[in-house]
Amino acid sequence: MISKFGTEIRKIRLKQGDSLRKMATKLGISSAFLSAMEVGRKTIPMDYVDKIASLYLLSDEEKDVLLDSINETNKRVSLELEQMNEAQKNISLVFARKINTADEELLEKLRKALLEDDN
Repeated sequence: MISKFGTEIRKIRLKQGDSLRKMATKLGISSAFLSAMEVGRKTIPMDYVDKIASLYLLSDEEKDVLLDSINETNKRVSLELEQMNEAQKNISLVFARKINTADEELLEKLRKALLEDDN
């Protein structure tokens, strides 16, 4: 079964006319490893977002979709704490500890607050 990441990189490959083997060569990995990542048997390294975005000239939106697909496929979200200021680190860590026990009301409030910034 193809993973979310697999679906996204296939779209990228097909748009560029690349085969799985050609994309793997561009990324400096074996086609077997790329195939295993596509179906979710291997964890996708987070630096592949930038590698793929650079190789295939992805827009910021396409890069975000790719990042989301990696997080979903890997079943985890990575945070670059060393790139954050103290306030960002603190809220990220509080959020990570509390998200599993948050009720629907709190989740909806958080969603609205976070999306407010996009408008």
